[in-house]
Amino acid sequence: MKKRIEDVVSAIFSIFILIAILGGGIVFLMFAAALIVGGEMGSSIAVSAKSVVMPYFIRAATIGTLAGLVSFYLTGLHALSIEKKSE
Repeated sequence: MKKRIEDVVSAIFSIFILIAILGGGIVFLMFAAALIVGGEMGSSIAVSAKSVVMPYFIRAATIGTLAGLVSFYLTGLHALSIEKKSE
């Protein structure tokens, strides 16, 4: 049962962190397009990226981080530790 929960939490972590990273790329492209277009249209794109799009990806990153912390707690392993878990 514990192994199944670990797998589910790890999958949630992976999915939401991937969404957050891809979302960062989308927001970057929106800001780049806003700089290229310029003027009122560019301003509208930039404000839309900041106010509408970015909060969803910030929430995805938060959920992914929480799932990663839960995964560390359940497995007893940490990515930066040298010790190996004895089975």
